[in-house]
Amino acid sequence: MSESRVSEAAVEFRDALKQVGLDTIREIGEPDKRPDLVVVGPQGIRIPIEIQRRSLLTERELPSLLLERAKGTPSQATHVVVADRVTERARVELRSRGWGWLDLRGHVHLEAPGVFIDARVTPSAGATESSKESLAGRVGLELATLLLMRPDAALGIRASAAELGRAPSSVSEEMSRLRGAGLVDQDRRPVVPDLFNALAGRWRPDSVDVAALPAPHEDLLDQALRIAAADPEDQPGWALGGSLAAVAYGAPLHVSGAYPPDLYVPDTVTLRRAMQLLGTTRSHEDRAGTLRLAPVSAVCRGRVDGKPYGNSAWPLAHPLFVALDLAADPGRGAEVLASWDPPESWHRVW
Repeated sequence: MSESRVSEAAVEFRDALKQVGLDTIREIGEPDKRPDLVVVGPQGIRIPIEIQRRSLLTERELPSLLLERAKGTPSQATHVVVADRVTERARVELRSRGWGWLDLRGHVHLEAPGVFIDARVTPSAGATESSKESLAGRVGLELATLLLMRPDAALGIRASAAELGRAPSSVSEEMSRLRGAGLVDQDRRPVVPDLFNALAGRWRPDSVDVAALPAPHEDLLDQALRIAAADPEDQPGWALGGSLAAVAYGAPLHVSGAYPPDLYVPDTVTLRRAMQLLGTTRSHEDRAGTLRLAPVSAVCRGRVDGKPYGNSAWPLAHPLFVALDLAADPGRGAEVLASWDPPESWHRVW
């Protein structure tokens, strides 16, 4: 790692500490000397700081970071990593080892004798810009869901493009944006739960409350509304999401048997036709169910047969999309997600 990068990181860390009321007494710009900074704590306590610089720090990169530090000269300094992005799981591990960090998106953490800092600070301009660019369009949402549905697969650009039915150039551009925002690692694997959390912030499907619902296998409306409940795994159609799907998958959530279902529909034409045939309600409380327009085609294309999961008559949306529904509720949803692991066929990415 270049000394200039360490010096730049020390400047960033020094400036972040100033925002929370801590000063430093060592001038930056002496790369041959250690520590990189000396922080002045309460009652004049001096805290030597040694800094490591990373672009993205995930739990996968932690072993190499710790090994690099272990090979260095023994030091009594407090170790700090400065990165464009420090993932949630990496933060937990750093905290357990007494390391501090500065996530350039705007979070500083430092524990040392007489000092405990865990605070929001002004984000770095570059980190803010890259974060805003990611997941801005439809291709970004599609790519994010594909990565999260297969978190252990290092998907190539062309394979991802073929899966999504998109141009490789478009997928490559979105992959670069996700990597720039620290949401995808160097192996093109999703950084979890960070990518999930970022996607949840963008998951706002259009929805409408309807006055009636067809039976899942009602032949008269099946073709007109593209329900396709009889063949959920081989053709697109309506998919049960929300609380009822979460319960079917074993989430620690209790709802009554009369709870109105939340159903994803494949496209705008289907949603409009359903509104005409089923009617709409004036109040949310009077609904027979809620229809949601799938933000990405994978919601209605990759459905799961509901019979093995609570004998659900409706095909289920993939657990990823059910988790995204739960994440929209910052109270109860966050609590349920914290305690819910999906069935063994799928990965927990939240």
